[in-house]
Amino acid sequence: MRALPARHRQPGSSLLSFDHAIGLLVVVLSVVTVAVWFDPRVPTQVVNPPLDVAINVAATLVGGTVAILAWVRWRETDRSTALYEASAFTALSVTNALMTGLVITGHSAAFGLDPASPGAAPVYLWSATRLVAAALLCFGAFQGVRGGAVRIAAPVVAIGPTVVLVVGAILFVLVGGVRSGTSGVAVTLTQLGASAAFIAAGFYFRRLFLREGNASDAVLVAGSIVAAFSQLHFAFDPVIVTGVVTSGDLLRVGFHAILLYGVQAEIQSELVAMRRANVELARLRDVEAANATFAERARLAREIHDGLAQDLWYAKLKQGRVAGASELAEDTRVAAHEVLTALDSALAEARQTVMAMRADPGIGSTLEEVIRAYVDDFSDRFGLRAEFQSVSTLPRLSPRTEAEVLRIIQEALNNVRKHADATVVRVRAEVTDGAARLTVSDNGRGFEIDAVPKDRYGLRGMHERAEGIGAELTIRSRPSDGTQVVLDLPISSIRNGVA
Repeated sequence: MRALPARHRQPGSSLLSFDHAIGLLVVVLSVVTVAVWFDPRVPTQVVNPPLDVAINVAATLVGGTVAILAWVRWRETDRSTALYEASAFTALSVTNALMTGLVITGHSAAFGLDPASPGAAPVYLWSATRLVAAALLCFGAFQGVRGGAVRIAAPVVAIGPTVVLVVGAILFVLVGGVRSGTSGVAVTLTQLGASAAFIAAGFYFRRLFLREGNASDAVLVAGSIVAAFSQLHFAFDPVIVTGVVTSGDLLRVGFHAILLYGVQAEIQSELVAMRRANVELARLRDVEAANATFAERARLAREIHDGLAQDLWYAKLKQGRVAGASELAEDTRVAAHEVLTALDSALAEARQTVMAMRADPGIGSTLEEVIRAYVDDFSDRFGLRAEFQSVSTLPRLSPRTEAEVLRIIQEALNNVRKHADATVVRVRAEVTDGAARLTVSDNGRGFEIDAVPKDRYGLRGMHERAEGIGAELTIRSRPSDGTQVVLDLPISSIRNGVA
């Protein structure tokens, strides 16, 4: 039963409701106890061997499970309270397992569990076990409130009380304690002491719950209350024999049912925490991959800017001088100006590429802001009227998805500049029909889609990028009627900003 994070801790009103629930539990158990003690119509014992065995088996399994979980929790958090919980439930589950094993193997009479000849060993062992378990829970909760550490070796704390109890029971039998009568006063005082210790444990666990909000502490508050009433019933009806189920045994069922609920709640909490951790890991993985991609793009952008762009600028400068030379023939001058124009276009494209590679919608800016800046720069750089319109706010996508969307738009605009002979190009972003849609349309000369070779790198690359992010790319065009490039990304594939 893991500690709840701060945001899951109970507010004041919920804590008040918790106290009301515990108070109601005490009232109900008090009424039941009074009815059992004073109403002769309510039976205090029933003979039902299968039910007796089932109760002890269930107690063994649940107690063992709680002990293991408490031990694991102590190893993970070093919380001393969890170690004492592990010790207490180890003692309870081992004692239950011992008595159940004696019944199943047919050796119950040798230990004093025969209803025809009851002995003292089971009563004393059970009384001592309950007292020790209650004391361990109480001391552990008290240590948790005080913030003390475990000063004894952990294995000693965990299994020491159990070893002492089992060895003591064996020695008791060996010296003839099975046939000895029990001291009613001693048993009653022991059980009353255990009941008081359980109540004290519930008090300290409540304080821990108020302070830290641990789900395990809340479960143990209710469990300790039920266990305390179970001890009261046993104190006035100390029967430990095969096949007889007492009112105290039925309260034990309630005690272990509460523990079982706690185990189920802890497992569910672990699963929820695991799912959240997986989602966070996936998000961090995407962010890390996006950061690495952006860093590489920035490196390539620097190389293009410092290398290729500078070389193109130098070539343009020299070619300009060549084209302006007076001694050139007319056809050579025309060719020189064509080369100069090509260099100018290549230089503009290199600069546009540098800008696109340095744009990172995942850091500081939204995708819409990056697209708008890119379209404005495209318009200024190439003298082509380019407009961006956002009809509705786009949902946040993963960094990788946003980068791929930007690359598709970049390729579509470059195609307009190179091939469309258009005067206007518009980029539109909207959310429609359960998808984020981005459209690049121009008023250019258009083309026959079926006439374009399938291995055309630009169009193929756009389709591959779209498929990589789960989007659908549609190209609509007719000769003399412009072109539309439509990218549809289903919103159903976007969860918590991860596409």
